[in-house]
Amino acid sequence: MKKKVLTTTIATGLMTAGVLTTQNPASAKADTVPTGDNATSTNEVSTQESDAKTIAQNNVNTAQTNLDKSKADTQNASDSLQKAKANETTAQKAVDEQTNKVADAQSNVDKAQADVTTAQNELTTAQENAKNATETNIQTAKNNVATQEQNVATAQDQEKQANDAVTEQANKVADAQKAVNDAQKNTSTAQNNVNAAQKTVDDAKVAMDPANVQATVDAANKAEAQVNQDKQDVATAQNNLENAKAADATRQTNIDNAKKAVNTAQANVDFSTKQAQEMKDQLNKYQGIKDAAQKEVDGLNDKLANVNTITISDVEAYKKAFNDWYTGSKRGENWTEEDKNFLNDFMNSNTYKGNAADKNITVDINHLTADQIKELSLFSADLLNQVRNQLGLPKVIVTEGSLKLAKDVTDNYVSDNWDKFDHDVDGISRAAEENGLLSGGNFYEDAIFSSDFSEASTMDDLKSILYTGIVTMIGGSGDEMLHAAGLLGVDFGDDISTGKEQYFSAGTSMFPIKENQMWITKMGHFFNVSKDYIRDSAKFSTTEVPGTSTEDLVAQLNTTKTKLASATDALNKAKDADTQAQQILAKNKAKLTTAQDNLAKAQNVPVQTATAQKILTDAQNKLAADTKINEDAQAKKEAALGDEAAKQKVLDQANANLATAQKALTDAQAKQKVAENNLSAEKAKLASLQQVANEKIQDVKTAQVALDDAKNKLAALENAPLLVKAAEDKLVAAQKALDPVENVLVSEKAKLSALKQDLADAQADVTTAQKNYDEKLAIQTKAQTDLDNAKKVLQAIYDREALEAQIAAQEKAREEAEKKAAEEKAQAEKNGYHVDGNKVVDENGNQVSNWTVKNGQIIDNKGKVVSGLTINKAGAVVNKTGQQINSKNVVDNLQANRRTQAPVVQSKVAGKTYVSTVVAPEKAKANALPQTGEKESKTTLVGAILVGLGSLVGLFGLGRKKEY
Repeated sequence: MKKKVLTTTIATGLMTAGVLTTQNPASAKADTVPTGDNATSTNEVSTQESDAKTIAQNNVNTAQTNLDKSKADTQNASDSLQKAKANETTAQKAVDEQTNKVADAQSNVDKAQADVTTAQNELTTAQENAKNATETNIQTAKNNVATQEQNVATAQDQEKQANDAVTEQANKVADAQKAVNDAQKNTSTAQNNVNAAQKTVDDAKVAMDPANVQATVDAANKAEAQVNQDKQDVATAQNNLENAKAADATRQTNIDNAKKAVNTAQANVDFSTKQAQEMKDQLNKYQGIKDAAQKEVDGLNDKLANVNTITISDVEAYKKAFNDWYTGSKRGENWTEEDKNFLNDFMNSNTYKGNAADKNITVDINHLTADQIKELSLFSADLLNQVRNQLGLPKVIVTEGSLKLAKDVTDNYVSDNWDKFDHDVDGISRAAEENGLLSGGNFYEDAIFSSDFSEASTMDDLKSILYTGIVTMIGGSGDEMLHAAGLLGVDFGDDISTGKEQYFSAGTSMFPIKENQMWITKMGHFFNVSKDYIRDSAKFSTTEVPGTSTEDLVAQLNTTKTKLASATDALNKAKDADTQAQQILAKNKAKLTTAQDNLAKAQNVPVQTATAQKILTDAQNKLAADTKINEDAQAKKEAALGDEAAKQKVLDQANANLATAQKALTDAQAKQKVAENNLSAEKAKLASLQQVANEKIQDVKTAQVALDDAKNKLAALENAPLLVKAAEDKLVAAQKALDPVENVLVSEKAKLSALKQDLADAQADVTTAQKNYDEKLAIQTKAQTDLDNAKKVLQAIYDREALEAQIAAQEKAREEAEKKAAEEKAQAEKNGYHVDGNKVVDENGNQVSNWTVKNGQIIDNKGKVVSGLTINKAGAVVNKTGQQINSKNVVDNLQANRRTQAPVVQSKVAGKTYVSTVVAPEKAKANALPQTGEKESKTTLVGAILVGLGSLVGLFGLGRKKEY
């Protein structure tokens, strides 16, 4: 019954977990398992348990399968989301780059428009001048020029007069400054005279003292000697002054000559510097032209070095191979080994050049952008035109209509899930009809198939496929020339020289990946549309798509090389002119340096006249002063040697001389003040005249501007026709320059609009992919939850089985222990003394009357524990060595363990009281044995304990079952 209850509980757990579904009807059995005493049989319960386990395992497997599928779906959704985000990033990058291109194009248009506006204004001015270029107006302009020239001359005269007045006044200022200097000198001399006169008075007063006579005489002698020396110094200074004037005259002559040499040298250097700069500017100009030409040549060489080319080594041999294939009653029957070998050599000798930049551009081969289709079409058209040019055939032209046809056809290949090595004729026909072309068959497409192990593609991969396709088709791959005829515009069977112009484009697509193949197939498509296949011109645009072909690059390179040669020749001539100008400049600079050195040397010769004049003046002043001193000294001497009246006379004279000197000082100071006032007045006049001169200088400049304007107006009138033509040419050039940049702007804006649509599509794809991913992730999360719940249910079943196995093992161990205990008990009863309840019995089942059992110990009749004896787990009474005692050895064991016995202790085991008694050892006889007698219950203490333990084990097992 307990197993039945457990089974029902687990079945209920399965239903609660939500794992059991109608997908497994057998799971319903668990709902109706009986739980009462009348439940199904053990076999039925076991079967139901097995069904529940099977159901749980099946549910786990189902949940795991669902989870695995959900994870795969989620991963696919994640991959799609990441791919969509990558496409969005690529689209955003393309929009950003194109936005910059539009901004650049707009800037170019604005500049070109500004140039047009400027040219238009200049033309308007020139035309207005042309209207006014009558003889009368021209004569009036000439008269105005003459008037302005006179005005310039008058202004220049007035400027000269003002400058002359400034110079004259500057001389007056210099004279006034000299007068001030002289007045200051006179004042200084007068002051010195006052000082000398005062000293004479003081000396005269001293001379009145008789004690100073000798000193006065000595002073007079000394003063006379000093006068004589002063006269000699004046004569020397006079002579030195004459010499200094002569030396300064020579110095000035040398300076004047040196200045003239410096001015001449400076003029030469200025002229040479101007010439050298002009030559340097010219050199830089031609260097820039040459560098620009060289850069253009290098750029074109680089482009041509990376351009893929297809070369026919022998045009006639190719034409022969082409025509041989078409001749005869059966195509290819006249194809010679020579033809085949030539075509094989052609295909082997033309190989694709990888492009590093294109290798970094990832593409979605099944969803090429408009720009990518355009790039691939122009690339393929250039290759095809190289071949056509060599064969003398008309070129193919890439048009807007052919590009649309390419996109529509390749889109149809993708939407049709095309996976055959053949043409999707229905898809081609639908695209042809939609584009206004003849439909109903494959009239347009040639295709190449290329196998690869990777779905990922770059622009370089696609160009490689298209290059290989053209080479192999032109080379008769597959032993036929139908593809070559289609690409070359030759109708089947026609001579190869009769090719026609066609509208052309290229595209690519990819086969879907199959489960049974490791590789995928990539296709290259070529579309040639003849003019006579156009049924509705409104649907097929023949507007040519601009592009640069290899032929264009070669032509540009040749033109640029010519420009480079011309620029190089001009540069070499400019270099020679620059070298000569620099040599002349260096020579003139050397002369200037020499002249400047000579001038510096001349100027460094000291001026001598002023110093000599000062020395002479000082000597003369000293002579005059010393003469006066001498006169006073001589007078003092005479007075000192004379009488008192004479000394008084000398003093009176000295006082009179002091008064005269003081008056002279006052007069000198007054004259100095007048001179200083006059200097200030003259300086004020000079400042006023200088202001006038500055105004006259500005008048000359104004007059010169008016003259230049008059001359320009006269030139504009006299050259009006030429200026109008030049302005017209400039306007035409500006307008011509405006048109292409406006076209570029329109084109770039159109590209931007398309890219923005691509971005919007990519963003929509991201939104869709995100939603799909979220949905798949939610499904995966639920599948994971279902799996976790199913595993919990299955684990619960396994846990229950493990618990039942554990309980069964415990029951088995208990049964074996009981069995073993019973066997040991039986053996113990057979071999000797053993316990039976609270009694001790011998091997014959007779009770030992003096012993009882209490608390697992043997007690004698005095209540003491019998020494040396114990009870083992089988209930046998054993000695210290574990040997069971019996009727034969009991005395030996008791004597070996003689001691005082412990008091009797009563105890209850399983509700019964056990008491044992023994004869006290000290009173026992040698042959006395414990008495045996009545036989009571065979249930021993050990047995009772084992029974009790068994009950506990049973209760434990049952309790454990109920817990589950």
